[in-house]
Amino acid sequence: MKKLWFGFILMVVSYHVNAQDTTAVAASPVNIKRVAVQLNRTPEALGISQKTRDRVKAMTNPPFNIALFAVDRRKDDDRANSDVIMVISIDQQTGKIKMSSIMRDTYVNIEGHGMDKINAAYAFGGPQLAIKTINQNFDLDIKDYMNVDFYSAAKIVDALGGVNVNVKDPELPYLNNYLNEVAIYDKIPAVHVNNAGLQKLTGRQAVAYTRIRGVGNGDYERTERQRTVLVALFSKLKSSGQEVFPVFASQILPNLETSMANMTLMRFAGSVLNSENKVIDQARFPLDGQSVGKRINNIWYLTVDLKTTTNSIHNFIYKNMKPVGK
Repeated sequence: MKKLWFGFILMVVSYHVNAQDTTAVAASPVNIKRVAVQLNRTPEALGISQKTRDRVKAMTNPPFNIALFAVDRRKDDDRANSDVIMVISIDQQTGKIKMSSIMRDTYVNIEGHGMDKINAAYAFGGPQLAIKTINQNFDLDIKDYMNVDFYSAAKIVDALGGVNVNVKDPELPYLNNYLNEVAIYDKIPAVHVNNAGLQKLTGRQAVAYTRIRGVGNGDYERTERQRTVLVALFSKLKSSGQEVFPVFASQILPNLETSMANMTLMRFAGSVLNSENKVIDQARFPLDGQSVGKRINNIWYLTVDLKTTTNSIHNFIYKNMKPVGK
């Protein structure tokens, strides 16, 4: 364990030098480029209320919460909605990881834009407004984020050698249709998934799998697919040992848009790699029975009881209580 942690520290320190000193880049065996996205970190700009700050400050071991987005972006200049909205919570003592999916159609107030789907916040104001919207509506204390799009997510999966996923037969046509769509943009022939069952998916195939919502329980099941792929990625990282360090530095970090500084990234990745907890707790919010689909101005929204949903999220993230829907 200490050897693994020491290796990761060396990797991050090397990365830090490369990012700051252009003369060191040429001499380093791992040449990477990553610019941390700057956020306005005042509590007001992040939507962290005084009540939330006081509650977290009073905790003995508050979790480290990060927003994870995946944007529906096909071109670099697209103002995209966030197709994936998750809160990754890490116990800073045990390394225990929790994943909380927030349904993208959840009807919330977006500052300056009124009531809308929560996934629209990213398109309206980028990660700053997206984080603020989550914090304001659910009384959370998120200060950092990570973001990928279709292409960068695929590259990260490929860098780790693909992921094993159990694809169901009814999912195949939808998965392949998404592969065909992306192939039009990147001008690379689609490699279809021809058979159902447990199998290794490439980056493009895994991303297409996470986008499926036309079969099964719609968007509810899609969030489950997203978490399935992410858990598989975390498992790959944990099982790769020290050999993952150069891959992490040269192929994963450059494809990861994030606000996290080097030391914060080190703490996050170290928690993932060194955690002795093999199971990642997962939940989706709002829970069953805490939302109703409604058409408002001919647009479908998922309306929620914000007070009840906020309480459910807090119980899961801060109190280690398993979510139970109606």
